[in-house]
Parts: sequence; C-alpha cells; structure tokens
Amino acid sequence: MNKFVTRTLSGTVYVLIVVGAIYAGRIMGHKTIGAAIFAAVFFIIGLIGIYEYVHNLELKGVKSNKAMAFVAGIATYCGLIVPLMASGLWALESQPIVSVIHASAIVLALLVPVLYLTTFIIQLWRNDDEPFTTVGHTLLPSIWIMTPLAFLNTVQSISAGLTMMIFILIWVNDSFAYMTGMLLGRHKMWERHSPNKTWEGTIGGALFCIAAAVFAGSHFATDIHAAGWAVIGLVCSIAGTLGDLVESMFKRYCGVKDSGKIMPGHGGVLDRFDSILMAVPFVLLFIGIINL
Repeated sequence: MNKFVTRTLSGTVYVLIVVGAIYAGRIMGHKTIGAAIFAAVFFIIGLIGIYEYVHNLELKGVKSNKAMAFVAGIATYCGLIVPLMASGLWALESQPIVSVIHASAIVLALLVPVLYLTTFIIQLWRNDDEPFTTVGHTLLPSIWIMTPLAFLNTVQSISAGLTMMIFILIWVNDSFAYMTGMLLGRHKMWERHSPNKTWEGTIGGALFCIAAAVFAGSHFATDIHAAGWAVIGLVCSIAGTLGDLVESMFKRYCGVKDSGKIMPGHGGVLDRFDSILMAVPFVLLFIGIINL
C-alpha cells in the first residue's frame, strides 16, 4: 500500500479514537459512561506507552523491572483519577457508594508511594550492577506517561472542549512548524536531538498555534477569555515542542527511529502523544492559576 495512503488511514483512525473518546459522553448521551470510556481509552494508550518505553530500553540493553513498571503505572493512573471520581464527576446518587469511592481514593493515594518504594526494596534481591538506574527506568514511565494521561482526565472533567482544543493546538503547532520549517527553515534549533527542527519552524508553529487558540478557543470553551487562550496557545506550543524533543532524545538514546509500530506511517504511542504528555500538566497548571 502507498505510504501516503497508509499514513492517512492510520492518522484518521488515531483522530477518530481521540475525538470519539473526548465526546463519548455526548455520543452515548450519558456523562458518566463518557467519562469511563475516556479514562479507559487513555489508560490503554498509557499501557502501550509503557510497553514501548521498556521494550526500547530492552533493545538498547538497558535494564528495567518491566512488571513493576506496569504495576506502578497502573497504580499511578488509578490513584490520580479515582479522587477525581470521588469529587463528583462519576459519583452516583447513593451516598454509601460515594463513601466507598472516597475510601478507595485514600487507599490508592497511599498505594502509589508504597509501590514506588517497593520497587527499591525489590532491587535488594535482584542481581543488578546498576540498581538505581533500573529503579529510575522502572518508575519513569509513571511520571512521563501515566501522570499526564491521568491529568488529561482532569482537563476532560473541566471541559471536553478544552481537551479537544489542546489536541487541536498540538496538531496545529506540529503541522505549521513542519511547513514553516520546510519553507523558511535555516537555523537549526536543537540538532543534537532533532536535526530537522529549526528556529523558523518552531516560531512559525507557535504563531499559528497562538492564533488558532485565540480565534477558535472560545468556540470550544466559552469561559476562557482571548488573553487566556493566547497563553494556552503559547504553552501548548512551547511544551509541545519540548515534549517532541524529549521523545526524540529518548529514541536517539535507544537507537530507534520510531517508538513503536502500532500506527503504520506514524510510529508508536510515544511518537503521537509526546507533545500532549508534556503540554497537559502545564495547561492544567495555568488553568489552576487563573482560577485562583
């Protein structure tokens, strides 16, 4: 099959999954079911991301405790979204059930650091010349992949439109950075990690990203003013670009071209979500600041 056709079909499936998850509540006509579908979709995406991380390290010959990487990642994701459930997004009218959810949130909140510390303890019984490197690579997926995806659920609980807009802004930034770089790119930005990325392309992507945020943002989330959208556009552009560079740094370290093969023509989950993983926490932080 023609590479362009393969890439287009794969990209279409990717967009449909993301948009379908974001608007699942409207499609199903039930907010709680929609929130559950959204959480499940990005949970699966996170698990694939963890697999790509430990698998590429394995190709490099670097050790990690793969089982604990998944256990810690699952605990981190659940430990962050269950309190969100307890806050009322998924709470049912029955008070006893709400109390159970709150209790579960406390247990999971305590479980996450316990599991992290258990990873250190397990290393005592492993024959490993670099135990702290192994621990670091075991726990890093929880920080880099699962935590931002859990925070994405918080963004979704604020507004599905805000979630959709973050994805749109990342896509706009990537697309126009590429096009501007192709037309005007002269000065390399960070050749050591991404030899094709230029300052001209990065600036062009940022300008279009900010413009898209200002002119389209109010159609997705009406309670954020134009100046706020301009900042969100800038945050998505800067954080998204840095996220792309971080993932490029990881791939160069592992000696691979793509993080995975799940999306023909696009690579893996980390290739497609690298910018989102970096942008979401910073956007959420900004939203929290302006609401204070």
